[in-house]
Amino acid sequence: MSVRETVESIQLVDNHAHEVRPFSEDLTPERFASYFTEGPESYHARHTIHYRNAIDVLSEYFGVNSEQEVLDRRADVDFEAFSRDLFERANVSHILQDTGTPPDSSPDSFRRYTDAEVSPILRVETEMEPLIEASDDFSTFVSELRDLLVDAVQGPCVGLKSIVAYRTGLNISEPSRAEAATAFDEVKADWTGRIEHPVLLDYTAHLAAEIAGKNDVPIQFHSGFGDADAHPRYVDPGYMWAFMNRHPETDIVLLHASYPYTRTAGYIVSVLENVYLDLGMTIPFVQHGTHGVIRQVLELAPSTKLLYSSDGFYVPEWHYLAAKRIRADLADVLENLIEAGFLREAYAETIARNVLRENARRVYRL
Repeated sequence: MSVRETVESIQLVDNHAHEVRPFSEDLTPERFASYFTEGPESYHARHTIHYRNAIDVLSEYFGVNSEQEVLDRRADVDFEAFSRDLFERANVSHILQDTGTPPDSSPDSFRRYTDAEVSPILRVETEMEPLIEASDDFSTFVSELRDLLVDAVQGPCVGLKSIVAYRTGLNISEPSRAEAATAFDEVKADWTGRIEHPVLLDYTAHLAAEIAGKNDVPIQFHSGFGDADAHPRYVDPGYMWAFMNRHPETDIVLLHASYPYTRTAGYIVSVLENVYLDLGMTIPFVQHGTHGVIRQVLELAPSTKLLYSSDGFYVPEWHYLAAKRIRADLADVLENLIEAGFLREAYAETIARNVLRENARRVYRL
């Protein structure tokens, strides 16, 4: 079996994804394009290469020739059957679901749309916010949060996830309990429903990492590009250096290939035993840049530290496009490295199995 045939045959483990949902609104081109970008719904969203590729793939899928024809066919699909078909074509066996978004997500509701095995990952900040509102004092809040996280990772959840990068950035300090208690009082005094206080967020990031480590589950951190509220500077995983060294017993997964800080992330995972790098959303969003992303992380990162994900959200097309892109471009890169004399074919196949499946099975104890 060739490297490309091996890549095509591997059942994927998607280590970071979100639930899909049927549309509840009319599908204008701008609305549909907004599901293929992290930018706003706009004229410009239709003019990324990622979106144009999605239209091309769907044109072939539906047997039509134009964007409008794709939208017309998409609006008329039996969503459950359409979603199941795309997941089957993607050949995904396991999906690790961030249940923090869309609202009211759960493995049970996700399983309506896929035959893959779905396991939850708990988003820390989403769980914090109701506890802040319900707690009269800091001690109660911390106790309730600790119990909630422990119950989650000792129960159904295969990991935790933090979006501190979206709120205040990855330059995570190490505040004292007294400083965190003061921060809690400040937040309670002017509670908006959204936690954005850096001291309280940093304190709970350490708490979550400690709980993850003690219970042998990883914690994911958003890093690199994403929603518009993620500051493009403070999503650099280099800011987490002290934090990652502070928790050597905890497996930490950096999401999104930390793009555009991909080489920095590759360096980090090459020297810190407890840190792993996910390739999701960057693949497929960067399209013709995917070859470069894969080559950059393989410059230093052990292949045992790299994980596939789609970061698919809302539309099943995202999951399908990510699977197509990683398979095609990982095979290209491995074939090129073999041809250039950097790899033997047998080990290239090992890399493919590691990245697409085996690393996630090991890290998340699947």
